[in-house]
Parts: sequence; C-alpha cells; structure tokens
Amino acid sequence: MWEMILAGRYMMIPIALCSLLGMAVFLERFIVLRSRRIIVPELVSTVKTLRQASDFSVAYAVCDQHPGPFSNVIRSGLDHAGAEWEINRDVMQEVGRQEAVRLTRNLRALETIAAVAPLLGLLGTVVGMIRVFAAVSHAGLGNPEVLSGGISEAMVTTAAGLIVGIPALVGHNWLEGRAHAIIFDIEVYATQVLDTLRARREHKPVEAN
Repeated sequence: MWEMILAGRYMMIPIALCSLLGMAVFLERFIVLRSRRIIVPELVSTVKTLRQASDFSVAYAVCDQHPGPFSNVIRSGLDHAGAEWEINRDVMQEVGRQEAVRLTRNLRALETIAAVAPLLGLLGTVVGMIRVFAAVSHAGLGNPEVLSGGISEAMVTTAAGLIVGIPALVGHNWLEGRAHAIIFDIEVYATQVLDTLRARREHKPVEAN
C-alpha cells in the first residue's frame, strides 16, 4: 500500500491534503448538525405552549439555557412581539437566513474537495503518462516492463483521487440533506411562533386612557 502511495509521487500530496481537509470538515459538520442538539425538545415544547403563557419569561429562560440557531430565531420573534406582524415576520426571516448560512457553512468546501480530488488524480495520471512516454522515447519498447510499470504508477493518482472524491461527495450530499431538514423544522416552528404572536396581539385587550 505504501509503495502505491509513493508511486504517485508529488501529486499524492495535494490529494492527501484534500483527504485530511474533507475528513475534518465532515466531522465538524457531523457534530454541529445533530438534530436534537439544535431542535431541542424543550424549545419545541416552549413554542407549543407559548399561546397559553402569561408572559415570555419562561420562553426567554429556555432560550438562554439552549443557545443556538433555533433559540436565536425564537428570541428574535419574542424581542419584536409588540411590533407589527410584517416587521416581526421580516426580522425572523432575516435571522433565519443568517442561521441557515451558519448551518450550511463549510459544506461548499466539502463539495469542492469532491470535485477537485478526482481532477488532481487525473492530472497526476497525465503527468505520469508524459513521464512514461518520455522514458519510452529514450529506452524504446524493448523492455515492456518499463511501459507497463510506468502506466500502473500513473494510474495510482487517479485511483487515489476517486477514493477521496467519492466519499466527499456522498458526505456532502448527506450533510446538506441533514442541514436542509433542520432548516425546514426551524421554519415550521418559527411560523408557529409568528402565528402565536399575531394571535396574542390581536386578542390583547385595549388599555383605557
């Protein structure tokens, strides 16, 4: 195995770096995008009981206990509960967009690695084939081992690029699906909060002057 890696020569270095970077990004996003870590059951319960709550003190306390994208969206709605519905909606949408960007952060890097690693492998193969034909032009075809050995060495980088690129692509698509599922859940609960705040505002008794 180590001999095959050495056979790829210097083009194996950027492929190895892509492998390490892709693994680091995947593990970081895998830890961050744990659904129960973001869609916390306590926050979900708070959203569902917000209509019956006398004030928002409990909701604020739960948000403080579970900071994150979900609680930030809920808090933005609570902070503007007294504003017009359109203003509150726009604020929550803007905070939601910001949190969505944070949730999908670094996924573009993983997608880039999935595309670049096979290309680096192909480049290594092309460079290797050029080296093989240069050797053949000097030594001739009298020794077929030179040709076959050189071609096998040139193909190592292509194999290495695919070994890195395929898992990176699968990991990117899986993490992207998980991020979009979490964003969808946040949007659903944010809509519930917005509807609750509008209902509370509409049924709020008018204070006498």
